[in-house]
Amino acid sequence: AGRIDESKGCGEMFEYFLRLKKEQESDLKLVLMGKPVMKIPKDPDIIPLGFVSEEMKFAVMKEAFALLLFSHFESLSMVVLESMLMGRPVLVSGKCEVLKGHCIRSGAGLYFDYYQEFTGCIRWMEEHPEAYRTMRESGIRYVKENYSWDVITEKYHALIGGFGKE
Repeated sequence: AGRIDESKGCGEMFEYFLRLKKEQESDLKLVLMGKPVMKIPKDPDIIPLGFVSEEMKFAVMKEAFALLLFSHFESLSMVVLESMLMGRPVLVSGKCEVLKGHCIRSGAGLYFDYYQEFTGCIRWMEEHPEAYRTMRESGIRYVKENYSWDVITEKYHALIGGFGKE
């Protein structure tokens, strides 16, 4: 979800996904939402939806197995938080410390540095349904406890209220 761009790791994502589909029996599809600024491989298992409404984005996320984010450079990813809030685990690049940190703190995602880890993470989520369910619940809790409007406004007020009191 977002810009489909080489700088967001989408080339690597396509490479990994197509290799996975070639090497393993899998019903997984790669569903893309957003503006493509790079060529999308033509494959029946890659489904580019283009721009979609917020309602459609959340409906797709809610039915997804997981959100993939291959970007190595994120300061904060709204789609990661949105996916977690929808009860969907995330699978992210371990080269991005921010995304990796969300996975570690939340217990709602896994991270990888290379292809074998990527496929291992997917296989692990598929083969451990109870842990997968826990990841889904952990994501919802993590976002509500750390990024809900009430939590953010409380932090903001604490910051502003404490400003200048030395």
